[in-house]
Amino acid sequence: MDEHLQKVFDRIKQELNHIHYRWTLYRQMFGTNPSRIELINKTSSNIFAEFQWLVIDYMVMSLSKLTDRARMGGNDNLSYHYLIEKVRASGNKELADELQIELDELTVACEKFRELRNKRVAHNDLVVALDEDGSPLPGVSRADIEAALIHARNIMNKVELHFNDSQTLYEEIIPPLTNDGRSVLIWLQKGLMYEQLEDEGVIERGKWRELGDLDS
Repeated sequence: MDEHLQKVFDRIKQELNHIHYRWTLYRQMFGTNPSRIELINKTSSNIFAEFQWLVIDYMVMSLSKLTDRARMGGNDNLSYHYLIEKVRASGNKELADELQIELDELTVACEKFRELRNKRVAHNDLVVALDEDGSPLPGVSRADIEAALIHARNIMNKVELHFNDSQTLYEEIIPPLTNDGRSVLIWLQKGLMYEQLEDEGVIERGKWRELGDLDS
């Protein structure tokens, strides 16, 4: 792998790791079991709903960017098309052909993401914003994102296996256990228990304010 190809690969790998990190936090909070959703709904549902949409929008943007053309408007894009172009230029035609097949599948998996990116997330399409045509944009499910991530991982691991004889378990990324999505939910659960103990008179009501004034 030449120096430029290595830099392109490393930068996309960093991006894909970050995508999986955020997606892991999302799944910890919203995609594990119904009791976690129930806990969120009992506490700070509005805040978490906004967080949920922010992560979905981030996934839509990130996966769309990875499937952008190699160049647009005369500028090169850090995308899988560009990566495959450089793999082909390095003389690895068979690998490039194999990667292209995987990218074609990823592109199909990202069709609705790209439509959302182009009409709502990255640009305010006027007809969509004003709902003048009455046709809603496609929704995005966890299954849609999981399916796209499989192809995204496969592309990177095929390249890494070919050149470095190794692979990366992107989907097994482990956030810090005391600072991840589950830990946030634990604090919410502790807060509910604290409120219950206040109601039962076990703890003096409002004693938590001794930790500091949140409004000053």
